[in-house]
Amino acid sequence: MSTTDQAAAPAVDTTKSVPGHVIYRRVLAERTSYALAAAGMAVGPQLDDSAWSYLASGGIGLGTLAWLYAKTKNTDPGQGLSAIVRAQRAIPFLTAAGTYVANLITPGFNWWEVVAPAAWAGLMGWMAPLTRSAGLVLELTEHQDGTGPARELTYTEFLAAKWAQATGDGTRLVSIAPYRADRPDFEAVVVAQAGKAVPVFTEVQLAAAFDFPVGTVRMRPVQGSGPGRMRLVARPTSEDTEAVAEGIRGLWETAVSAPGKAAPGVDLIDHRTEKDRIVLLVASPPGKTIYLPHTAICSAFGIDDPSRLVIETDGIRQGVVSIYKTNPLMKVRKATVDDLTMDSKGRITIGVCHDGKPARMRLWDPGQGALRGITAGVTGAGKSVLQNLILAGEKRSGVVSWVGDVQGGMSLPEAEGRVDWFAKGPVETLLMLTAAHAVMKYRERLSNEMGRGDFALGRPWPLINITLDEINRLLSHPDEAMRKATAYLIADIQKTGRKVGIGIRLAVQSLHLKDLGDDDAIRQQGKVGALFLMRTASSSTKEMGLDGIAPAGFQMENIPARIYENGQIEALFSGQDDEDGESTAGMAYMFLDGRAKFMRTFFAEKVDGVYPDLIALYGEEPANGLTPGEAAAAQAKVGLYDLRHTNPYADCDTLAQAFSGAPGSTPAANDPAPATGTDGDGEGDGGEAAAAPVPFGGPFADIPFGLDNDPGEEPGLQDQILELLADGPKPLKDLRAALPDFQPSSVSNACSQLKAKGLATTRKRGVWQLTDN
Repeated sequence: MSTTDQAAAPAVDTTKSVPGHVIYRRVLAERTSYALAAAGMAVGPQLDDSAWSYLASGGIGLGTLAWLYAKTKNTDPGQGLSAIVRAQRAIPFLTAAGTYVANLITPGFNWWEVVAPAAWAGLMGWMAPLTRSAGLVLELTEHQDGTGPARELTYTEFLAAKWAQATGDGTRLVSIAPYRADRPDFEAVVVAQAGKAVPVFTEVQLAAAFDFPVGTVRMRPVQGSGPGRMRLVARPTSEDTEAVAEGIRGLWETAVSAPGKAAPGVDLIDHRTEKDRIVLLVASPPGKTIYLPHTAICSAFGIDDPSRLVIETDGIRQGVVSIYKTNPLMKVRKATVDDLTMDSKGRITIGVCHDGKPARMRLWDPGQGALRGITAGVTGAGKSVLQNLILAGEKRSGVVSWVGDVQGGMSLPEAEGRVDWFAKGPVETLLMLTAAHAVMKYRERLSNEMGRGDFALGRPWPLINITLDEINRLLSHPDEAMRKATAYLIADIQKTGRKVGIGIRLAVQSLHLKDLGDDDAIRQQGKVGALFLMRTASSSTKEMGLDGIAPAGFQMENIPARIYENGQIEALFSGQDDEDGESTAGMAYMFLDGRAKFMRTFFAEKVDGVYPDLIALYGEEPANGLTPGEAAAAQAKVGLYDLRHTNPYADCDTLAQAFSGAPGSTPAANDPAPATGTDGDGEGDGGEAAAAPVPFGGPFADIPFGLDNDPGEEPGLQDQILELLADGPKPLKDLRAALPDFQPSSVSNACSQLKAKGLATTRKRGVWQLTDN
């Protein structure tokens, strides 16, 4: 209390404001003294009942009565203590003296001589008359640093006392729960007296009760309770997310769902608040398909960073809109071995979704077999980290990984030596695809013999996944034959590899047909599996990726190159450098099972051009390889499988260079393809053939490129077909059965070539005959 207050107060007001710990210590000392006195009152009369004992105890009692009588004669209101206070202080001495004297005058020992002092001590301890008569009042000290009261009381006790001091005895503040230990923000329940409602307080009154800024303390109903209980929310230093959400409902109705606005007719059904996130459940009217334009909704809410708003729909009429205070994927952790170990459903974890859930993708589907996939993104979007995470997961999970790095090994250097086949450059990538195609045919043939129509992991073959990075370079290669061969091989593996456990993934910068070998099937088949749309260079690539797979009502904005904690516009206004922002590398929209998930791959740091963290995740174990039968099939097809780790064609741009012994190339020593000839029999046509484009004989004989391939690319095949047709028309399946030494596709291709020469024709679908018949 101040000096002025003390001077103005009447003299009889002897109350004192003291800290809580002072009151606690005084009560404890008083109760301890009663306990000690009770022990003496029970033992003393049994040890000494002399006259001195009577005089001492009687003297204390009589002296106390005399003091109390004398004090009651002083009636001056301005002097001394009141009679009630004096009597309160006299109670312990009078009752103690009386009990002691009673014990003295009783002969012998009786049970009540112990019970009476104990009862006296208990009663006096409960009353604490000496401390109560002092008129002590709990002192409240304002918290000065915003982190809590600078006193012995706990923060919750301090808040309860502040509320009682400000509002009186009509209500109590209970269930006080601070949000954070380092901030004054809290939540509590205001309880009124029984049978009464909690009074209506203004924002000014609520703020004044705790000395918080006006508008930061609010009262809300308690769900399931009546007016006698209200919820109090105080957020002086943090955003009141519920108040924001309440404002969002009005904002949604006026700026989003109103006619002519962002999403007319789409109603806000429900909402909830989380830490730094507001989740909205919305729905279109019955009979209407939901439509949620991402950019327009961002504009309605004043969001300049499109990654702060995430839209997900069920593809029919309902959707979930997540609004974040800052980009939820600003920071992500590094991957662990456990993340990249395949579970029973064929999944690994490659990153984090926007809502904090793990971002999982399948390496294979136990119900469908191997999978296809496409990853689209510009340079710096994070494709390499994503592919390395998947490849490391494959190695950890027993999957055979074949990688075609068309950029000469510069896109995925971490994978070299850690996968079964790391093909560098366009030529070796094409040869690797040819070998994969041969392995696929090998598995198909044995599956037919076993009567199997699907793939079982490890019974008898491992899963093979082919990753083709920067495949645009090969699918748009200037060499037409290479371009068409690549397109055919990829498309055929996409279509039929699933049932024999051979999957294929493409990593591209563009989804335009001209960059995919003019083959729309490649794009469509790739999107059937896992599609990752990262930051792209054009909106057309985004639309091509979304076409046919995006859920109804889904709208996606391109991911910016950098994001800023306070937003891009604020960064521009404050003059921040571009480097001050956070790179969005690894952020992507992942499309799986008809759902779109905004996610980010795990963080990896590049050091001297490689990612050491990712290299460590591969492990030191040897790469998983093919079974002996598959290895023999691959080796017999291209003669290169056994030399795959030497990368003999890494420096070649075309097959003509590879097979002609051109400078800078290193042809495989045991490649069955002719070095200079074109007829496939190992005999050259002369020196001119070395400079001419090499036709696709040898390992490419069964690939229908649609080109004028040399009729002798499969020695004697066409002659044998003509001999068989000489006996009359035959179905294609009979021709294939009669020629078991040739691939079924080779027989089909040879028939087409005979038709082009005018030597054979189709009588009806699937039935061939000689033209002269």
